[in-house]
Amino acid sequence: MTRRYSVLVVDDEAPARAKLKRLLADDARFFLAGEAADGEQAVARFESLHPDLLLLDIQMPGLTGFEVLETLGAENCPQVIFSTAYDQFALKAFDAHAVDYLLKPYDAERFRKALDKSWALLEAGGSGPRQMRALLSGLELSGPRERPLERLLVKVGEAWTALRVDRVSRFCAEDKYVRVFSEQGQHLVRQTLKSLESRLDPRRFVRVHRSEIVQLEAVVRLEPWAHGDGLLVLVDGSSVVLSRTFREAFLERWGVEG
Repeated sequence: MTRRYSVLVVDDEAPARAKLKRLLADDARFFLAGEAADGEQAVARFESLHPDLLLLDIQMPGLTGFEVLETLGAENCPQVIFSTAYDQFALKAFDAHAVDYLLKPYDAERFRKALDKSWALLEAGGSGPRQMRALLSGLELSGPRERPLERLLVKVGEAWTALRVDRVSRFCAEDKYVRVFSEQGQHLVRQTLKSLESRLDPRRFVRVHRSEIVQLEAVVRLEPWAHGDGLLVLVDGSSVVLSRTFREAFLERWGVEG
């Protein structure tokens, strides 16, 4: 008996979800495992359902489709078919890494072709974390995102919580993770510091060390340290090394002449 693959449908528009579910029902190779109306729901439903395939909208309020994948981490991402109305820069990255997408509006024939491609990849063992890492890296390089990151999903116990980025004082790289320091405590997220930096508002956040990014408004004072480095004291009482490599850029953004 041919295996049927589970699908999670993610789109913030109810008519779009209804269309995807209707078209999906006509294909015996797949079945609907669940649906989500935004990025936060998508992450939570993914963790409970572990679907084989994501039908994932890109432009959504809160977390975008890209941010959903970054939150899940490349190691955990399933097969993905993106849907988009106008994200032209992303299409180049999708093409480069053989990931399929549905350019809205699309018809039943185009949808079937996307499912054919996903089914073939799933039967062959899936695209794998290496391809997803390459895709996420390609998206970083392919062009600017629409807007700075506003919220970050962090796990508190068994639940996911949306953390406002403007409440974050610093981000610190730890191996394959980033430790987030905020008013709500410390959290680990499965992203790279480079990936996060590309999504942060450059008017608010600045790199001060190869492993540290701080919020400018969180810096209380700058103290001299050793070998041309400095020590930034933050509003929460913690301190971060300001590397001389990033000193000039930080001082310019902080409003101080070097």
